[in-house]
Amino acid sequence: MQTQKQSGMALVLALLVVAIVTAISVELSWRFDLAITRAENRWYGVQANAYLMGAEEIAYMALKMDKEQDNESERGQVDTLEEFWSTQAAEFATDEGWLSGRLEDAQGRFNLNQLRAKVDDKARRSAEIYKHFTEPQRRFIRLLQCVNLGDEESPLYLDVTTAQNITEAVIDWLDNDSNVTGFGGAESDFYGQLEPPFSVPNGLMASVTELNLIRGMTPALYEKLLPLVIALPENQPLNVNTVPVEILRTLNRQDDLYPLSIEDGDVFVQNRGEYKNVEDFVADAKQFFPDSDNGKNNFVADGLGVFTEYFIFYGEIQMGEHVRTSKALLYRNGTEVTTIRRTDANF
Repeated sequence: MQTQKQSGMALVLALLVVAIVTAISVELSWRFDLAITRAENRWYGVQANAYLMGAEEIAYMALKMDKEQDNESERGQVDTLEEFWSTQAAEFATDEGWLSGRLEDAQGRFNLNQLRAKVDDKARRSAEIYKHFTEPQRRFIRLLQCVNLGDEESPLYLDVTTAQNITEAVIDWLDNDSNVTGFGGAESDFYGQLEPPFSVPNGLMASVTELNLIRGMTPALYEKLLPLVIALPENQPLNVNTVPVEILRTLNRQDDLYPLSIEDGDVFVQNRGEYKNVEDFVADAKQFFPDSDNGKNNFVADGLGVFTEYFIFYGEIQMGEHVRTSKALLYRNGTEVTTIRRTDANF
């Protein structure tokens, strides 16, 4: 009987030892696999970063070559979508996968920091509502009305009053005073009552992500605006050679706070030339807003240009099973190109 008990205890001990060894083996195996995966990620991460930095250097070269060609040509300093820098690069094969990159004209987007300036008190008291806003502000009011918040079958657009209110809120976010603008404006008194409360920066935007905090802004509207807006130094003009159709539709008569029609916008972008100066663009655009005021064209060209200093670089690479991306804001001053900043968010 004693022998049977001893045999049973030995069997239990053996099973216990096997279980402990198995648990230790599983733990060691898991930790080994984790270490290998981490090492692989670090290795691929270093390789991917090196490739993406190399692609960014190639973007430098493309922008430098473009400026050198402009300096040698008769047309002068002009940037258009027909130039080679705007071409989507084909995927370049690497030892571990592929690499691709492209450049976008950052000044083909609406610069939110242009909304900072205010009109004088006399204009604010005018019975004509359009005089309450600067020309860039009027364009933003029109842009908000161009964004389709629905779908193709059931389009949904903001009304002009809502667009004005959101624009006034953005103005208050940017300006350097605590005076509420119009009916839609908001200063620290409004934002301080929110949960959680916060104060208005009263300065230029560093990123368009700040739009999320603006009074009247919705997630759906923000997502639709993202590919159309950017935060750059406030003196940077729109390049009329590269702006998308939504922004072309904002270039209407100054006394009309509504955008050009969708049909006019399509015609405008299809017939757009490579403008050598803003005057040529205005002359071409007159077909969409007839002359007024005794023959004087009621159109303001403030904040428009035909060349670009700021570009967005997008890079993407696949290394093994890993895909990494890069986004950088580039600044071109003459033939010198520098990276202002890199981010995974939005400029």
